[in-house]
Amino acid sequence: MQLPTTDSNEISLIYLHIPKCGGSFVQKTFSPYSKTCPTIRWEDARGHLTYNQYARVFKDHSGDIHGNQILTVVRNPWAWHVSWYNYVRRDRWGKRSGLKIEHKLFRRMSFDDYLNWLDDDDAPQSPQGYLKRQQSDWICDDNGHVHVDHVLHQENLLEELLAMIEQLKIDVSPTTGRVNVSTKDDYRKYYSQRGIDLIASRHWRDCKLFGYEFSNEDTPSKSLL
Repeated sequence: MQLPTTDSNEISLIYLHIPKCGGSFVQKTFSPYSKTCPTIRWEDARGHLTYNQYARVFKDHSGDIHGNQILTVVRNPWAWHVSWYNYVRRDRWGKRSGLKIEHKLFRRMSFDDYLNWLDDDDAPQSPQGYLKRQQSDWICDDNGHVHVDHVLHQENLLEELLAMIEQLKIDVSPTTGRVNVSTKDDYRKYYSQRGIDLIASRHWRDCKLFGYEFSNEDTPSKSLL
């Protein structure tokens, strides 16, 4: 999308939307300009595409994704899975999420059952496979190299978004309101030590890149990005 700046120039920004990471809040902030974004205009660029998928789509349209600033938002992996679990099991027939297989399963599962499903590579799942990815899978190439310019943390989203807007001199103001989450509960109460270790193992790269750990603090520790 083409965004105006305070110095009368424009910034070309692509929002790479990792699901369940406060995306609606970011989209509302830039909504007046979203119609100019290829991820909206191009049918084959819609949805929760990864960097690799976007790069191929831009190439198909004779474009170069690297001509844009790329923004994404990440989230504590333990909270991310609690959010997914609650969202999908309440998503009647999986209509909003598109995860019909997961909805049918999760509505009868406890969270411990969900973790067992997560840890079973042969368990039934929808083609999207969102829940069994690391968040960094959306922003890394096949060699594990990160290809986004701005990684914001959902736990500090408003503060970090304001800082990015100031840095790039973008002439917009973030929308007011609550950053969307699928549960108001403290995610920590869902986990036994086995669950804590399972998510740490499955999301080892997310924890390394984004500074997340299972602790009494909501904010990430030192991030590499």
